[in-house]
Amino acid sequence: MNNSLLLPARGLGRLGWLLGFVLVLAGARPALAQIPTATNPMEINPAAPVLVRPDTATVRRKPTKKERRALAAADSAKRTERLFGLHVTRPQKAGFLALIPSAGQIYNKKYWKLPLVYGMVGGLGYWVYYQQSRYVEYREAYYIVRDIPPMTNPKPLTAYLNEDDYPNARKETSLTNVYNNLTGYRSYRDLAILISALGYSLQILDAVVDAHLHDFDVSDNLSLNWQPTLLPVPGQLVPAGGVALTLRVK
Repeated sequence: MNNSLLLPARGLGRLGWLLGFVLVLAGARPALAQIPTATNPMEINPAAPVLVRPDTATVRRKPTKKERRALAAADSAKRTERLFGLHVTRPQKAGFLALIPSAGQIYNKKYWKLPLVYGMVGGLGYWVYYQQSRYVEYREAYYIVRDIPPMTNPKPLTAYLNEDDYPNARKETSLTNVYNNLTGYRSYRDLAILISALGYSLQILDAVVDAHLHDFDVSDNLSLNWQPTLLPVPGQLVPAGGVALTLRVK
């Protein structure tokens, strides 16, 4: 065998052993630069700081007997009013009394609101009554005229409707006009009922809100106090500095 061919082969063998040794060393070195990836979420970076996240899990437990007594005492302290022999809070009593329009405002001693409540309730009530009466008149007139047999020379509606019971419907010139008025007054009647219900609910809400604000302190004797404090920062163990503002009512 030619020695000139063995020398390059030996050189290549030594080069292969050297490359294999380098690859082994590279694989054995700890991967300090690895970061989590979408393909391999188990990869972490040991050099990165560890984030401590707050525990958001809540454990529900039954209140103790002492806590239940404290809650019951706090609730009883708010029930300073009586209604039909029951202890109720002031807003509850105002709400129940407001089921009768203006009774809640009288209980709260807001007498200046009585004309507004009476005007709203009276106006809406009359609107509903007006639309309902017209609707009933045109409905009955329509049924009477509709059941009349067709004639060659039909008579006007005044021949079939008397003036006392149908003063408005007998003025119409055709059955179509009577039907159009019937549907129109029915729609206005429904709208009037809806708005009346909203107005009635509004005066109840007004009484309850006034009762809630009855003991609310709105005086000018207020003070604002500030002091440095430490505030917790999500994801960090060490709190950060800050300022706490406290509004005190004297």
